[in-house]
Amino acid sequence: MGRLLKLWRLELRRKNKKTKQSVIKKILISLSDRANLLIRTNIAEPFQAITSDITEIWFNNGKDKAYLAVHKDGFGQMVYGWKLGKTMEAELVINSLKAAKQSIGKFIGGVPAKLICHQDQGSQYTSYEYADYALKSNMRLSYSTPGTPTDNPGQESFFGRFKEENQDEFNEIKSFKELEKYIKKRIDYYNKRRIHTSVKYQAPMKFTKLFIKNVSLIECPKWYSIFRT
Repeated sequence: MGRLLKLWRLELRRKNKKTKQSVIKKILISLSDRANLLIRTNIAEPFQAITSDITEIWFNNGKDKAYLAVHKDGFGQMVYGWKLGKTMEAELVINSLKAAKQSIGKFIGGVPAKLICHQDQGSQYTSYEYADYALKSNMRLSYSTPGTPTDNPGQESFFGRFKEENQDEFNEIKSFKELEKYIKKRIDYYNKRRIHTSVKYQAPMKFTKLFIKNVSLIECPKWYSIFRT
C-alpha cells in the first residue's frame, strides 16, 4: 500500500494523536507567567528557593546516555539533592527532591515554611506524583514560562559548567554505576570546595553553614518557626 501511494505521489492523512494534558498543565497554561514565583520574589538568602532541572550526560565516548536531575539552592548555590537515572521519568525528579528535603532537614531541622521549588514545565515536574510530594512537603511550586530557559539561569549555568569541566572524564567512564560514583564525587567537590563569587568567594556548604550560624531566631523567624516534614 505504501509503495503504491509513493508511486502515485499520494499520501494518507494521518491523525496526529494529541498528548493528553494533566490538570496541573492546564492550570499552568491558564496562569501563564503568574506561575513563576521565583521572578516575583526577592531571593536574598539560603533556604528561600530551590531550583531544579534535568540534563543529559553522555558517557563511554558518547555511546551511552544517562539523565541527571538536580535540586539546588537558588541563592546559596548548594546542591541539596540529585539523582542519576537511565530514563527521564517523574521518579527521577521525585527522588532528587526527596534527597534535597532530607539534606535541608539535616541543616535546619525541616523544610522551611513557604520554600519555593522552581522548575520548568516538563512532564516530570507537572506530574501528579511530583506536585503532590512537593506540596505535602510544605513547598510552593513555581514554574518557568515555556520556551524561556532564562527563567532558571542558575540551573542552566550549573549544568553548562558541570558538563564542560567533566566531559573528558565522562567519555572515559564505561558503566552507569561508575558514572554515578563519579558524579557523586564531583557534586561533593562542588558543594565543599568550589569557590563562588556570588557567595562571597566561598564554597556553597561553607557559606550555608556560616549563614545558619549567624542567623538568630529573632532575625529570621520565617524559616526557624514552623517546619512540616
